[in-house]
Amino acid sequence: MTTAKQPDKQAKTLWIAAALSGVAAMAAFAFYMTRFDADNARVRLIQMIPIWLEVNFVLIAIAFAVNYRSLFSVFTTMEKRHKYYLSAILLFALISSCFIAPRVHRIFYDENIYLNIGQNIAYLGKASMCNDGDNTYGVYKCTTDEFNKQPYAYPFMLGLMFRLAGSSETMGFLLNNLFFCLSAFTAFLIGRYLFKDIRAALFSSTIYALIPHNIMWGNTTAVEPSTALFTAVTLLSLLHYLKERDRAALFLFSVALPFSLQFRFESVLIIPVLLMAIALYDWKILKSGEFYLFMLIALALVLVHMLHLYTVRGDSWGASGDKMSLSFMLNNLKSNGMFYLNNKRFPMMFTVLAVCGIACKKTLLKERLIVSVWFLLFWGVFLTFYAGSYDYGQDVRYSVVSYMPLALLAGLGLFRLLTAAPSTKYTTAAAAIILFIIYSSSLPYVRAEGEEAWECRADYREAKKMLAMVDMENSVILTHNPSMFLIWGANAAQTSTLTYNLNRMNYFFDRYGQNVYFHYNYWCNVDNPVQKKFCQDMCSVYDCQQIAYHTEQNKIFALYRVKRK
Repeated sequence: MTTAKQPDKQAKTLWIAAALSGVAAMAAFAFYMTRFDADNARVRLIQMIPIWLEVNFVLIAIAFAVNYRSLFSVFTTMEKRHKYYLSAILLFALISSCFIAPRVHRIFYDENIYLNIGQNIAYLGKASMCNDGDNTYGVYKCTTDEFNKQPYAYPFMLGLMFRLAGSSETMGFLLNNLFFCLSAFTAFLIGRYLFKDIRAALFSSTIYALIPHNIMWGNTTAVEPSTALFTAVTLLSLLHYLKERDRAALFLFSVALPFSLQFRFESVLIIPVLLMAIALYDWKILKSGEFYLFMLIALALVLVHMLHLYTVRGDSWGASGDKMSLSFMLNNLKSNGMFYLNNKRFPMMFTVLAVCGIACKKTLLKERLIVSVWFLLFWGVFLTFYAGSYDYGQDVRYSVVSYMPLALLAGLGLFRLLTAAPSTKYTTAAAAIILFIIYSSSLPYVRAEGEEAWECRADYREAKKMLAMVDMENSVILTHNPSMFLIWGANAAQTSTLTYNLNRMNYFFDRYGQNVYFHYNYWCNVDNPVQKKFCQDMCSVYDCQQIAYHTEQNKIFALYRVKRK
Protein backbone atom coordinates (compact mmCIF):
# COMPACT_ATOMS: atom_id res chain seq x y z
CA MET A 1 0.00 0.00 0.00
CA THR A 2 2.85 2.38 0.80
CA THR A 3 4.49 1.48 -2.54
CA ALA A 4 1.29 2.33 -4.46
CA LYS A 5 0.93 5.71 -2.80
CA GLN A 6 4.55 6.71 -3.35
CA PRO A 7 4.28 7.49 -7.12
CA ASP A 8 1.07 9.47 -6.50
CA LYS A 9 2.78 11.50 -3.82
CA GLN A 10 5.78 12.18 -6.07
CA ALA A 11 3.51 13.19 -8.96
CA LYS A 12 1.57 15.55 -6.71
CA THR A 13 4.82 17.12 -5.53
CA LEU A 14 5.90 17.65 -9.14
CA TRP A 15 2.53 19.24 -10.01
CA ILE A 16 2.85 21.63 -7.08
CA ALA A 17 6.45 22.49 -7.90
CA ALA A 18 5.54 23.18 -11.55
CA ALA A 19 2.62 25.37 -10.51
CA LEU A 20 4.67 27.37 -8.02
CA SER A 21 7.43 27.85 -10.59
CA GLY A 22 4.91 29.10 -13.12
CA VAL A 23 3.36 31.54 -10.68
CA ALA A 24 6.79 32.80 -9.64
CA ALA A 25 7.86 33.32 -13.26
CA MET A 26 4.66 35.24 -14.10
CA ALA A 27 4.92 37.35 -10.95
CA ALA A 28 8.52 38.24 -11.82
CA PHE A 29 7.52 39.17 -15.37
CA ALA A 30 4.60 41.31 -14.17
CA PHE A 31 6.84 43.04 -11.63
CA TYR A 32 9.41 43.75 -14.33
CA MET A 33 6.78 45.29 -16.65
CA THR A 34 5.17 47.44 -13.97
CA ARG A 35 8.53 49.02 -13.17
CA PHE A 36 8.27 50.98 -16.43
CA ASP A 37 6.18 54.12 -16.76
CA ALA A 38 2.97 53.79 -18.80
CA ASP A 39 4.50 55.01 -22.08
CA ASN A 40 7.47 52.63 -21.96
CA ALA A 41 5.25 49.74 -20.92
CA ARG A 42 2.95 50.40 -23.89
CA VAL A 43 5.88 50.41 -26.30
CA ARG A 44 6.78 46.91 -25.10
CA LEU A 45 3.18 45.74 -25.16
CA ILE A 46 2.84 46.82 -28.81
CA GLN A 47 5.42 44.15 -29.65
CA MET A 48 4.30 41.52 -27.14
CA ILE A 49 0.51 41.44 -27.56
CA PRO A 50 0.48 39.99 -31.12
CA ILE A 51 2.90 37.24 -30.06
CA TRP A 52 0.78 36.29 -27.04
CA LEU A 53 -2.43 36.30 -29.10
CA GLU A 54 -0.86 34.22 -31.86
CA VAL A 55 0.36 31.60 -29.40
CA ASN A 56 -3.10 31.55 -27.81
CA PHE A 57 -4.84 31.19 -31.18
CA VAL A 58 -2.57 28.33 -32.28
CA LEU A 59 -3.29 26.51 -29.00
CA ILE A 60 -7.03 27.00 -29.57
CA ALA A 61 -6.72 25.51 -33.05
CA ILE A 62 -4.83 22.51 -31.63
CA ALA A 63 -7.39 22.11 -28.82
CA PHE A 64 -10.31 22.13 -31.26
CA ALA A 65 -8.55 19.54 -33.43
CA VAL A 66 -8.00 17.30 -30.40
CA ASN A 67 -11.61 17.69 -29.21
CA TYR A 68 -13.27 17.65 -32.62
CA ARG A 69 -14.96 14.25 -32.37
CA SER A 70 -16.23 14.58 -28.83
CA LEU A 71 -17.24 18.24 -29.23
CA PHE A 72 -19.38 17.56 -32.28
CA SER A 73 -20.51 14.06 -31.34
CA VAL A 74 -24.09 15.35 -31.27
CA PHE A 75 -24.13 15.15 -35.08
CA THR A 76 -23.54 11.39 -35.08
CA THR A 77 -26.95 10.76 -33.49
CA MET A 78 -28.75 13.75 -34.96
CA GLU A 79 -31.61 13.03 -37.36
CA LYS A 80 -31.03 14.03 -40.95
CA ARG A 81 -33.97 16.44 -40.97
CA HIS A 82 -32.53 18.27 -37.96
CA LYS A 83 -29.21 18.59 -39.76
CA TYR A 84 -31.06 20.17 -42.68
CA TYR A 85 -32.86 22.55 -40.30
CA LEU A 86 -29.59 23.64 -38.70
CA SER A 87 -27.92 24.09 -42.09
CA ALA A 88 -30.86 26.25 -43.21
CA ILE A 89 -30.62 28.38 -40.05
CA LEU A 90 -26.89 28.98 -40.52
CA LEU A 91 -27.30 29.73 -44.22
CA PHE A 92 -30.11 32.13 -43.38
CA ALA A 93 -27.92 33.90 -40.79
CA LEU A 94 -25.09 34.28 -43.29
CA ILE A 95 -27.34 35.58 -46.08
CA SER A 96 -29.21 37.95 -43.75
CA SER A 97 -26.06 39.63 -42.51
CA CYS A 98 -24.40 39.72 -45.95
CA PHE A 99 -27.27 40.92 -48.11
CA ILE A 100 -30.19 42.24 -46.04
CA ALA A 101 -28.51 44.56 -43.55
CA PRO A 102 -26.61 47.43 -45.23
CA ARG A 103 -22.85 46.92 -45.28
CA VAL A 104 -21.86 50.06 -43.39
CA HIS A 105 -19.76 51.26 -40.50
CA ARG A 106 -21.93 52.27 -37.55
CA ILE A 107 -19.24 53.21 -35.01
CA PHE A 108 -16.99 56.01 -36.23
CA TYR A 109 -14.13 55.97 -36.22
CA ASP A 110 -13.58 52.93 -34.04
CA GLU A 111 -14.27 50.45 -36.82
CA ASN A 112 -11.68 52.10 -39.08
CA ILE A 113 -9.18 52.01 -36.21
CA TYR A 114 -9.82 48.29 -35.62
CA LEU A 115 -9.18 47.64 -39.32
CA ASN A 116 -5.96 49.62 -39.27
CA ILE A 117 -4.74 47.87 -36.12
CA GLY A 118 -5.41 44.58 -37.89
CA GLN A 119 -3.34 45.92 -40.78
CA ASN A 120 -0.48 46.77 -38.40
CA ILE A 121 -0.64 43.33 -36.77
CA ALA A 122 -0.73 41.53 -40.11
CA TYR A 123 2.14 43.38 -41.80
CA LEU A 124 4.26 44.76 -38.98
CA GLY A 125 3.48 42.49 -36.03
CA LYS A 126 2.58 45.55 -33.93
CA ALA A 127 -0.53 45.99 -31.79
CA SER A 128 -1.06 49.68 -32.55
CA MET A 129 -2.91 52.09 -34.80
CA CYS A 130 -0.96 54.07 -37.36
CA ASN A 131 -0.91 57.90 -37.34
CA ASP A 132 1.55 58.25 -40.22
CA GLY A 133 1.94 55.49 -42.77
CA ASP A 134 2.14 54.62 -46.44
CA ASN A 135 1.36 51.86 -48.91
CA THR A 136 3.98 52.73 -51.53
CA TYR A 137 4.68 50.01 -54.13
CA GLY A 138 2.39 47.63 -52.30
CA VAL A 139 4.53 47.69 -49.14
CA TYR A 140 2.75 48.84 -45.99
CA LYS A 141 4.83 50.90 -43.55
CA CYS A 142 4.03 52.90 -40.44
CA THR A 143 6.31 55.73 -39.36
CA THR A 144 4.34 56.82 -36.29
CA ASP A 145 2.03 54.51 -34.38
CA GLU A 146 0.00 54.73 -31.17
CA PHE A 147 -1.12 52.26 -28.53
CA ASN A 148 -4.90 51.81 -28.41
CA LYS A 149 -6.74 51.43 -25.12
CA GLN A 150 -9.15 48.79 -26.46
CA PRO A 151 -8.27 45.06 -26.23
CA TYR A 152 -6.65 43.51 -29.28
CA ALA A 153 -8.19 40.08 -29.90
CA TYR A 154 -10.60 41.34 -32.57
CA PRO A 155 -7.93 43.32 -34.50
CA PHE A 156 -5.77 40.21 -34.25
CA MET A 157 -8.51 38.18 -35.98
CA LEU A 158 -8.72 40.89 -38.64
CA GLY A 159 -4.96 40.60 -39.03
CA LEU A 160 -5.28 36.87 -39.71
CA MET A 161 -7.79 37.61 -42.47
CA PHE A 162 -5.51 40.27 -43.94
CA ARG A 163 -2.60 37.85 -44.02
CA LEU A 164 -4.63 35.39 -46.03
CA ALA A 165 -6.47 37.71 -48.41
CA GLY A 166 -4.87 41.14 -48.15
CA SER A 167 -6.02 44.11 -46.11
CA SER A 168 -9.36 45.61 -47.07
CA GLU A 169 -12.62 46.68 -45.49
CA THR A 170 -14.41 43.87 -47.34
CA MET A 171 -12.43 41.27 -45.42
CA GLY A 172 -13.50 42.93 -42.15
CA PHE A 173 -17.17 42.81 -43.11
CA LEU A 174 -16.90 39.18 -44.24
CA LEU A 175 -15.25 38.23 -40.96
CA ASN A 176 -18.19 39.60 -38.97
CA ASN A 177 -20.63 37.88 -41.35
CA LEU A 178 -18.84 34.65 -40.49
CA PHE A 179 -18.81 35.41 -36.76
CA PHE A 180 -22.58 35.95 -36.78
CA CYS A 181 -23.13 32.63 -38.53
CA LEU A 182 -20.79 30.84 -36.08
CA SER A 183 -22.60 32.47 -33.15
CA ALA A 184 -25.90 30.97 -34.34
CA PHE A 185 -24.10 27.60 -34.52
CA THR A 186 -22.66 28.07 -31.03
CA ALA A 187 -26.14 28.92 -29.70
CA PHE A 188 -27.28 25.54 -31.03
CA LEU A 189 -24.39 23.67 -29.39
CA ILE A 190 -24.85 25.39 -26.02
CA GLY A 191 -28.60 24.78 -26.19
CA ARG A 192 -27.95 21.10 -26.86
CA TYR A 193 -25.54 20.81 -23.92
CA LEU A 194 -27.80 22.68 -21.50
CA PHE A 195 -31.32 21.62 -22.51
CA LYS A 196 -30.56 18.09 -23.77
CA ASP A 197 -33.02 18.48 -26.63
CA ILE A 198 -32.33 19.10 -30.31
CA ARG A 199 -35.54 21.09 -30.83
CA ALA A 200 -34.83 23.53 -27.99
CA ALA A 201 -31.32 24.01 -29.38
CA LEU A 202 -32.65 24.63 -32.90
CA PHE A 203 -35.19 27.16 -31.60
CA SER A 204 -32.42 28.98 -29.70
CA SER A 205 -30.26 29.16 -32.82
CA THR A 206 -33.21 30.35 -34.92
CA ILE A 207 -34.17 33.13 -32.53
CA TYR A 208 -30.55 34.27 -32.29
CA ALA A 209 -30.41 34.51 -36.09
CA LEU A 210 -33.66 36.54 -36.21
CA ILE A 211 -32.72 39.31 -33.75
CA PRO A 212 -32.60 42.55 -35.81
CA HIS A 213 -29.51 44.10 -34.25
CA ASN A 214 -27.65 40.82 -34.54
CA ILE A 215 -28.20 40.96 -38.30
CA MET A 216 -27.34 44.65 -38.50
CA TRP A 217 -24.13 44.53 -36.47
CA GLY A 218 -23.17 41.30 -38.22
CA ASN A 219 -22.59 43.40 -41.34
CA THR A 220 -20.28 45.97 -39.74
CA THR A 221 -16.64 45.79 -38.67
CA ALA A 222 -17.49 46.46 -35.00
CA VAL A 223 -16.09 44.33 -32.18
CA GLU A 224 -19.41 43.26 -30.61
CA PRO A 225 -20.19 40.23 -32.88
CA SER A 226 -16.81 38.67 -32.13
CA THR A 227 -17.20 39.43 -28.41
CA ALA A 228 -20.55 37.62 -28.34
CA LEU A 229 -19.13 34.64 -30.22
CA PHE A 230 -15.97 34.02 -28.20
CA THR A 231 -17.70 34.61 -24.86
CA ALA A 232 -20.17 31.89 -25.81
CA VAL A 233 -17.38 29.60 -27.07
CA THR A 234 -15.75 29.79 -23.64
CA LEU A 235 -18.94 28.66 -21.91
CA LEU A 236 -19.34 25.93 -24.52
CA SER A 237 -15.81 24.68 -23.85
CA LEU A 238 -16.53 24.53 -20.10
CA LEU A 239 -19.78 22.60 -20.67
CA HIS A 240 -17.82 20.24 -22.88
CA TYR A 241 -15.27 19.69 -20.11
CA LEU A 242 -17.99 19.13 -17.49
CA LYS A 243 -19.40 16.42 -19.76
CA GLU A 244 -16.18 14.72 -20.85
CA ARG A 245 -13.98 15.24 -17.74
CA ASP A 246 -10.74 14.62 -19.61
CA ARG A 247 -7.55 16.60 -20.09
CA ALA A 248 -8.23 17.32 -23.75
CA ALA A 249 -11.49 19.11 -22.89
CA LEU A 250 -9.85 20.92 -19.98
CA PHE A 251 -7.08 22.05 -22.30
CA LEU A 252 -9.67 23.52 -24.69
CA PHE A 253 -11.31 25.44 -21.87
CA SER A 254 -7.96 26.70 -20.52
CA VAL A 255 -6.95 28.23 -23.88
CA ALA A 256 -10.41 29.49 -24.95
CA LEU A 257 -10.93 31.47 -21.73
CA PRO A 258 -7.93 33.86 -21.97
CA PHE A 259 -8.57 34.58 -25.64
CA SER A 260 -12.24 35.43 -25.02
CA LEU A 261 -11.30 37.96 -22.34
CA GLN A 262 -9.42 40.10 -24.86
CA PHE A 263 -12.28 41.36 -27.06
CA ARG A 264 -13.96 43.90 -24.78
CA PHE A 265 -13.29 44.85 -21.16
CA GLU A 266 -16.68 43.56 -19.99
CA SER A 267 -15.80 40.10 -21.41
CA VAL A 268 -14.38 39.36 -17.95
CA LEU A 269 -17.98 39.04 -16.70
CA ILE A 270 -18.14 35.56 -18.21
CA ILE A 271 -15.92 34.35 -15.34
CA PRO A 272 -18.72 34.51 -12.68
CA VAL A 273 -20.96 32.59 -15.09
CA LEU A 274 -18.28 29.91 -15.52
CA LEU A 275 -17.75 29.66 -11.76
CA MET A 276 -21.50 29.31 -11.25
CA ALA A 277 -21.63 26.50 -13.80
CA ILE A 278 -18.79 24.69 -12.04
CA ALA A 279 -20.39 25.18 -8.62
CA LEU A 280 -23.81 23.94 -9.77
CA TYR A 281 -22.61 20.94 -11.78
CA ASP A 282 -19.62 19.72 -9.76
CA TRP A 283 -17.84 22.02 -7.32
CA LYS A 284 -15.35 19.25 -6.53
CA ILE A 285 -13.52 20.25 -9.71
CA LEU A 286 -12.19 23.18 -7.71
CA LYS A 287 -10.34 20.68 -5.49
CA SER A 288 -8.45 19.21 -8.44
CA GLY A 289 -4.77 20.10 -8.74
CA GLU A 290 -4.92 19.29 -12.44
CA PHE A 291 -7.65 21.94 -12.93
CA TYR A 292 -5.51 24.63 -11.33
CA LEU A 293 -2.48 23.66 -13.38
CA PHE A 294 -4.45 24.15 -16.59
CA MET A 295 -5.81 27.43 -15.23
CA LEU A 296 -2.18 28.42 -14.80
CA ILE A 297 -1.87 28.09 -18.58
CA ALA A 298 -4.87 30.39 -18.94
CA LEU A 299 -3.29 32.88 -16.55
CA ALA A 300 -0.04 32.88 -18.52
CA LEU A 301 -1.93 33.50 -21.78
CA VAL A 302 -3.91 36.41 -20.33
CA LEU A 303 -0.99 37.98 -18.46
CA VAL A 304 -0.10 40.50 -21.18
CA HIS A 305 -3.75 41.56 -21.40
CA MET A 306 -3.72 42.17 -17.64
CA LEU A 307 -0.67 44.38 -18.10
CA HIS A 308 -2.56 46.17 -20.87
CA LEU A 309 -5.38 46.87 -18.42
CA TYR A 310 -2.85 48.14 -15.92
CA THR A 311 -1.40 50.67 -18.38
CA VAL A 312 -4.80 52.13 -19.42
CA ARG A 313 -6.37 52.19 -15.96
CA GLY A 314 -6.29 56.00 -15.81
CA ASP A 315 -7.76 56.67 -19.25
CA SER A 316 -10.73 59.08 -19.31
CA TRP A 317 -12.60 57.05 -21.99
CA GLY A 318 -14.06 60.28 -23.35
CA ALA A 319 -15.78 61.15 -20.06
CA SER A 320 -15.21 64.58 -18.54
CA GLY A 321 -16.51 63.31 -15.17
CA ASP A 322 -17.24 59.86 -13.74
CA LYS A 323 -17.10 56.94 -16.15
CA MET A 324 -19.10 54.61 -13.90
CA SER A 325 -21.64 55.91 -11.39
CA LEU A 326 -24.94 54.91 -9.82
CA SER A 327 -26.28 58.30 -10.95
CA PHE A 328 -26.48 56.93 -14.51
CA MET A 329 -28.46 53.85 -13.49
CA LEU A 330 -32.01 55.21 -13.49
CA ASN A 331 -31.82 56.66 -17.00
CA ASN A 332 -29.99 53.64 -18.41
CA LEU A 333 -32.35 51.23 -16.69
CA LYS A 334 -35.33 52.95 -18.28
CA SER A 335 -33.90 52.93 -21.80
CA ASN A 336 -32.16 49.53 -21.65
CA GLY A 337 -35.11 47.83 -19.96
CA MET A 338 -37.75 49.21 -22.32
CA PHE A 339 -35.54 48.25 -25.27
CA TYR A 340 -36.63 44.60 -24.84
CA LEU A 341 -40.29 45.54 -24.37
CA ASN A 342 -41.18 48.35 -26.79
CA ASN A 343 -41.14 46.10 -29.89
CA LYS A 344 -39.45 48.77 -31.99
CA ARG A 345 -35.82 47.71 -32.17
CA PHE A 346 -36.16 44.34 -30.46
CA PRO A 347 -39.06 41.88 -30.96
CA MET A 348 -41.02 41.85 -27.70
CA MET A 349 -42.18 38.30 -28.47
CA PHE A 350 -38.62 37.07 -27.94
CA THR A 351 -38.61 38.70 -24.51
CA VAL A 352 -41.94 37.02 -23.70
CA LEU A 353 -40.54 33.66 -24.82
CA ALA A 354 -37.43 34.22 -22.67
CA VAL A 355 -39.65 34.86 -19.64
CA CYS A 356 -41.52 31.63 -20.48
CA GLY A 357 -38.16 29.85 -20.58
CA ILE A 358 -37.23 31.17 -17.14
CA ALA A 359 -40.66 30.41 -15.65
CA CYS A 360 -41.04 26.84 -16.93
CA LYS A 361 -41.32 23.88 -14.56
CA LYS A 362 -38.73 22.80 -11.99
CA THR A 363 -36.71 20.96 -14.63
CA LEU A 364 -33.47 22.51 -15.89
CA LEU A 365 -33.25 24.77 -12.84
CA LYS A 366 -29.43 24.92 -12.93
CA GLU A 367 -29.37 25.61 -16.63
CA ARG A 368 -31.95 28.39 -16.45
CA LEU A 369 -30.09 29.98 -13.57
CA ILE A 370 -26.75 29.95 -15.42
CA VAL A 371 -28.20 31.49 -18.57
CA SER A 372 -30.24 34.07 -16.64
CA VAL A 373 -27.17 35.26 -14.72
CA TRP A 374 -25.24 35.38 -18.00
CA PHE A 375 -27.88 37.72 -19.43
CA LEU A 376 -28.16 39.87 -16.31
CA LEU A 377 -24.41 40.44 -16.08
CA PHE A 378 -23.91 41.41 -19.72
CA TRP A 379 -27.04 43.56 -19.72
CA GLY A 380 -26.55 45.10 -16.29
CA VAL A 381 -22.89 46.07 -16.65
CA PHE A 382 -23.80 49.09 -18.80
CA LEU A 383 -26.43 50.48 -16.43
CA THR A 384 -23.84 52.45 -14.46
CA PHE A 385 -21.77 53.46 -17.51
CA TYR A 386 -21.96 57.12 -18.56
CA ALA A 387 -22.53 56.13 -22.22
CA GLY A 388 -24.35 52.89 -21.43
CA SER A 389 -27.83 53.84 -22.66
CA TYR A 390 -29.06 51.92 -25.71
CA ASP A 391 -30.61 55.24 -26.83
CA TYR A 392 -27.25 57.04 -26.77
CA GLY A 393 -26.03 57.29 -30.38
CA GLN A 394 -25.05 53.84 -31.61
CA ASP A 395 -24.47 52.43 -28.14
CA VAL A 396 -27.30 50.01 -28.80
CA ARG A 397 -24.36 47.86 -29.90
CA TYR A 398 -23.82 47.03 -26.23
CA SER A 399 -27.01 44.97 -26.33
CA VAL A 400 -25.43 42.51 -28.79
CA VAL A 401 -23.48 40.72 -26.03
CA SER A 402 -26.76 39.98 -24.20
CA TYR A 403 -28.51 38.28 -27.13
CA MET A 404 -26.99 34.81 -26.80
CA PRO A 405 -28.35 34.04 -23.30
CA LEU A 406 -31.67 35.70 -24.14
CA ALA A 407 -32.00 33.60 -27.32
CA LEU A 408 -31.24 30.44 -25.32
CA LEU A 409 -33.99 31.26 -22.80
CA ALA A 410 -36.40 32.19 -25.60
CA GLY A 411 -35.62 28.96 -27.46
CA LEU A 412 -36.32 26.99 -24.28
CA GLY A 413 -39.54 28.94 -23.74
CA LEU A 414 -40.76 28.24 -27.28
CA PHE A 415 -39.90 24.57 -26.93
CA ARG A 416 -41.84 24.36 -23.63
CA LEU A 417 -44.89 26.05 -25.12
CA LEU A 418 -44.94 23.72 -28.12
CA THR A 419 -44.50 20.56 -26.03
CA ALA A 420 -47.26 21.72 -23.68
CA ALA A 421 -49.72 22.08 -26.58
CA PRO A 422 -52.24 19.24 -26.94
CA SER A 423 -51.14 18.57 -30.52
CA THR A 424 -47.86 19.36 -32.25
CA LYS A 425 -49.24 18.74 -35.73
CA TYR A 426 -50.03 22.39 -36.38
CA THR A 427 -48.34 24.18 -33.48
CA THR A 428 -44.83 23.87 -34.98
CA ALA A 429 -46.08 25.26 -38.29
CA ALA A 430 -47.86 28.08 -36.42
CA ALA A 431 -44.64 28.88 -34.50
CA ALA A 432 -42.69 29.01 -37.78
CA ILE A 433 -45.26 31.41 -39.26
CA ILE A 434 -45.14 33.64 -36.17
CA LEU A 435 -41.32 33.74 -36.28
CA PHE A 436 -41.44 34.63 -39.97
CA ILE A 437 -43.91 37.45 -39.29
CA ILE A 438 -41.65 38.79 -36.53
CA TYR A 439 -38.67 38.63 -38.87
CA SER A 440 -40.45 40.24 -41.84
CA SER A 441 -41.85 43.05 -39.69
CA SER A 442 -38.31 44.00 -38.66
CA LEU A 443 -36.93 44.06 -42.21
CA PRO A 444 -37.55 47.79 -42.89
CA TYR A 445 -35.64 48.62 -39.72
CA VAL A 446 -32.82 46.17 -40.51
CA ARG A 447 -32.39 47.55 -44.05
CA ALA A 448 -32.14 51.18 -42.89
CA GLU A 449 -28.79 52.85 -42.27
CA GLY A 450 -30.35 55.09 -39.63
CA GLU A 451 -29.70 58.72 -38.78
CA GLU A 452 -27.14 57.99 -36.10
CA ALA A 453 -23.57 58.95 -37.08
CA TRP A 454 -24.87 60.56 -40.31
CA GLU A 455 -22.15 63.23 -40.21
CA CYS A 456 -19.34 60.70 -39.87
CA ARG A 457 -20.92 58.53 -42.54
CA ALA A 458 -21.07 61.51 -44.89
CA ASP A 459 -17.41 62.23 -44.13
CA TYR A 460 -16.52 58.62 -44.88
CA ARG A 461 -18.56 58.53 -48.12
CA GLU A 462 -17.12 61.78 -49.47
CA ALA A 463 -13.56 60.81 -48.47
CA LYS A 464 -13.83 57.73 -50.69
CA LYS A 465 -14.92 59.91 -53.61
CA MET A 466 -12.10 62.37 -52.96
CA LEU A 467 -9.52 59.61 -52.82
CA ALA A 468 -10.45 58.60 -56.37
CA MET A 469 -9.27 62.06 -57.52
CA VAL A 470 -5.65 61.60 -56.41
CA ASP A 471 -2.75 59.36 -57.38
CA MET A 472 -2.72 57.28 -54.20
CA GLU A 473 0.78 55.87 -54.56
CA ASN A 474 2.43 59.21 -55.21
CA SER A 475 0.45 61.36 -52.78
CA VAL A 476 -0.01 61.85 -49.06
CA ILE A 477 -3.21 62.96 -47.33
CA LEU A 478 -3.21 64.93 -44.08
CA THR A 479 -6.33 63.97 -42.15
CA HIS A 480 -7.68 63.35 -38.67
CA ASN A 481 -8.46 59.77 -39.72
CA PRO A 482 -5.38 58.23 -41.35
CA SER A 483 -6.63 54.75 -40.40
CA MET A 484 -9.44 55.15 -42.91
CA PHE A 485 -7.14 56.06 -45.80
CA LEU A 486 -4.44 53.53 -44.93
CA ILE A 487 -6.87 50.60 -45.12
CA TRP A 488 -7.92 51.92 -48.56
CA GLY A 489 -4.30 51.70 -49.73
CA ALA A 490 -3.38 55.40 -49.59
CA ASN A 491 -0.56 57.23 -47.80
CA ALA A 492 -1.83 59.29 -44.87
CA ALA A 493 -0.78 61.13 -41.72
CA GLN A 494 -2.43 63.09 -38.93
CA THR A 495 -3.38 66.73 -39.58
CA SER A 496 -1.60 67.58 -36.33
CA THR A 497 1.74 66.71 -38.01
CA LEU A 498 2.00 70.41 -38.88
CA THR A 499 1.81 71.34 -35.19
CA TYR A 500 4.02 68.64 -33.71
CA ASN A 501 6.47 67.65 -36.45
CA LEU A 502 7.26 70.40 -38.96
CA ASN A 503 10.26 68.44 -40.26
CA ARG A 504 7.90 65.66 -41.29
CA MET A 505 5.77 68.17 -43.20
CA ASN A 506 8.88 69.36 -45.05
CA TYR A 507 9.65 65.73 -45.88
CA PHE A 508 6.18 65.33 -47.40
CA PHE A 509 6.72 68.33 -49.67
CA ASP A 510 10.17 67.09 -50.69
CA ARG A 511 8.88 63.56 -51.33
CA TYR A 512 5.46 64.21 -52.89
CA GLY A 513 5.87 67.73 -54.30
CA GLN A 514 2.50 68.98 -55.60
CA ASN A 515 0.68 65.90 -54.29
CA VAL A 516 0.31 66.82 -50.62
CA TYR A 517 -3.40 66.98 -49.71
CA PHE A 518 -5.43 68.11 -46.72
CA HIS A 519 -8.72 66.39 -45.92
CA TYR A 520 -11.19 68.80 -44.29
CA ASN A 521 -13.23 66.26 -42.36
CA TYR A 522 -15.69 65.62 -39.56
CA TRP A 523 -13.25 66.77 -36.85
CA CYS A 524 -12.89 70.14 -38.55
CA ASN A 525 -16.64 70.67 -38.03
CA VAL A 526 -16.90 69.71 -34.36
CA ASP A 527 -17.16 72.26 -31.57
CA ASN A 528 -13.65 71.55 -30.32
CA PRO A 529 -11.11 74.40 -30.49
CA VAL A 530 -8.10 72.06 -30.48
CA GLN A 531 -9.29 70.02 -33.47
CA LYS A 532 -10.48 73.10 -35.35
CA LYS A 533 -7.13 74.81 -34.89
CA PHE A 534 -5.34 71.91 -36.57
CA CYS A 535 -7.54 72.49 -39.62
CA GLN A 536 -7.26 76.29 -39.56
CA ASP A 537 -3.49 76.22 -39.23
CA MET A 538 -3.13 74.03 -42.31
CA CYS A 539 -4.59 76.64 -44.64
CA SER A 540 -3.08 79.61 -42.85
CA VAL A 541 0.50 78.29 -42.96
CA TYR A 542 0.22 76.85 -46.48
CA ASP A 543 -1.61 77.68 -49.70
CA CYS A 544 -4.67 75.43 -50.00
CA GLN A 545 -6.17 74.82 -53.44
CA GLN A 546 -9.66 73.34 -53.31
CA ILE A 547 -9.99 70.04 -55.20
CA ALA A 548 -13.36 68.79 -53.95
CA TYR A 549 -16.09 70.33 -51.83
CA HIS A 550 -19.31 68.96 -50.35
CA THR A 551 -21.82 70.29 -47.83
CA GLU A 552 -24.45 68.29 -45.99
CA GLN A 553 -26.73 69.82 -43.35
CA ASN A 554 -24.33 72.78 -43.13
CA LYS A 555 -21.32 70.55 -42.52
CA ILE A 556 -18.34 70.95 -44.84
CA PHE A 557 -16.24 68.12 -46.27
CA ALA A 558 -13.45 69.06 -48.64
CA LEU A 559 -10.11 68.09 -50.15
CA TYR A 560 -7.33 70.65 -50.69
CA ARG A 561 -4.00 70.48 -52.47
CA VAL A 562 -1.43 71.96 -50.06
CA LYS A 563 1.54 74.01 -51.29
CA ARG A 564 4.30 75.90 -49.55
CA LYS A 565 3.85 79.67 -49.55
